[in-house]
Amino acid sequence: MGKLSIDLLQSGMVLQDEVRGMKGKRLFPAGVELDEQKITILKAWGVVEADIIGGAREISRQTQLENGPVTDEAQRLAKRYVTQAFRGQEVGSSFMRQFKLQCVKRTAKAIRNQSFSVMSAETMRDLYDQAAKSSLRPGMVTPQNVVEKQLELISFPDIYYEIVRELEFPFTTSRRLAGIVSKDTGLAARILKLVNSPFYGFPSRIESIERALTILGSNELTTLTLGLSVVHSFLGVPETVFNVKDFWEYAISCGILSRLLGAQCTDLMEERLFVGGLLQPVGMLLMISYDPASMCKAVLLSRKKGVSLPVAERAVFGFNHAEVGATLLESWNIPETLTNIVRHCYTPLSSPLPIDSSIVHLATIMATGLRSKDFCTYHLPDFFQATVDETKISPSALVPILSQYDRQLADTHEILTDGM
Repeated sequence: MGKLSIDLLQSGMVLQDEVRGMKGKRLFPAGVELDEQKITILKAWGVVEADIIGGAREISRQTQLENGPVTDEAQRLAKRYVTQAFRGQEVGSSFMRQFKLQCVKRTAKAIRNQSFSVMSAETMRDLYDQAAKSSLRPGMVTPQNVVEKQLELISFPDIYYEIVRELEFPFTTSRRLAGIVSKDTGLAARILKLVNSPFYGFPSRIESIERALTILGSNELTTLTLGLSVVHSFLGVPETVFNVKDFWEYAISCGILSRLLGAQCTDLMEERLFVGGLLQPVGMLLMISYDPASMCKAVLLSRKKGVSLPVAERAVFGFNHAEVGATLLESWNIPETLTNIVRHCYTPLSSPLPIDSSIVHLATIMATGLRSKDFCTYHLPDFFQATVDETKISPSALVPILSQYDRQLADTHEILTDGM
């Protein structure tokens, strides 16, 4: 008998004990022989380990994989870096203490594996050179100014509005909706790739948009279409001193974590949370494109003063990227629910949707703490313990959530940014 990591399970292994997924759902009883379909179901339900008959002989291998030697120097650097990023916000919060512990472990392993990088001296010089060109003062521009200028560079696909109009028709069918989505072959392909990826973890392959509509539901697929469409609306945004690939990794992390955190609550629309988290940072991209010098100034101010980027943005621009993102979504007539989630991701308790906004708020904090590269978001956003109280997400849920996040990030990033 021995507990094995989900990544070590193989067909033919037999469960020693029953397995339960998220929210205590009973998946398989003891004595069941695993196959590929059952293992996929376990992963989809957030199972991170299982008791396997004869599993003890695999424990040493699992331990080596998960707890390989980390040097004292790597551990010291990881703790220093993470402590600086957290700014003491773990004090008084068991949720944040557990998250900080996980961040230190993961960062130390990333340092050991040479997959973690701090901002280079060259990039820092570029930031200072750019920031010196900024003449902006708070109040000189508004979020509307930023959005109006950037709308000249980006356009929102009409297909989303076609879907919304079709949903208003009382006798619409999955076939009619699927026909509209399928007119954009690139969008349809990305949707099918996503629903067949670990992001959903369905046990059997979904071959058509109509089938995806039947399984997910029309509102959920429409929201997903919105998120994918917005991402690809930014194909033409030019790159500056900031790496656009790093930006989208952060945004997609926010989306995935929002969805996984939302799964811990009841009666929430997970696709809406995913898209809300995904779109939360888009205002940052608009601000970088609108005035890169002033955005560099905000990044440097954040690092110098030890404050979060949204706070530094407000000091430089008079507003932050969440306000810009919400203004963009309003200009595109995106549903108010999503607009409010984006607008209040840093002020979740004043949101008309406090639970949804609290989840995206926590996801934003986690995405910042989990990044493997030190780009523009160095310090974690300001944390509010009331968001954990509001959502009732237990600190013990963090390990399975992070395990699912690891399995979903690479595939989801590749699908959403294909062609960028």
